[in-house]
Amino acid sequence: MEDNDRLIEQFMKQSRQEIADDGFTERVMRGLPERKPQRDWLAEIWNMVMIVAVIILFVAFGGVTAIKNALYQYIDSTLTQGVDIRVIFALMCAFVFYISQKALQKA
Repeated sequence: MEDNDRLIEQFMKQSRQEIADDGFTERVMRGLPERKPQRDWLAEIWNMVMIVAVIILFVAFGGVTAIKNALYQYIDSTLTQGVDIRVIFALMCAFVFYISQKALQKA
């Protein structure tokens, strides 16, 4: 595969041609209007409204209690089966680290 890459690179170097444009490209680029980044405020407001609505619905329908109960049941069943609490703590730390890394990659 490397031989093919080198052959392609060599061919491209040998076949390279400069086309004289007498400054045409530069004149066109200077003539273009400057782009300003635009923010879609309506989309951002809509996203915030939906996030707040989801949080309210999550709390209103007992999502926090359901997660808390599921966690308690998991920890209780894990402890009764003889798993050390340090293993659970290590898994929780790994999960928090993983989530924080994903959040940093998106930022």
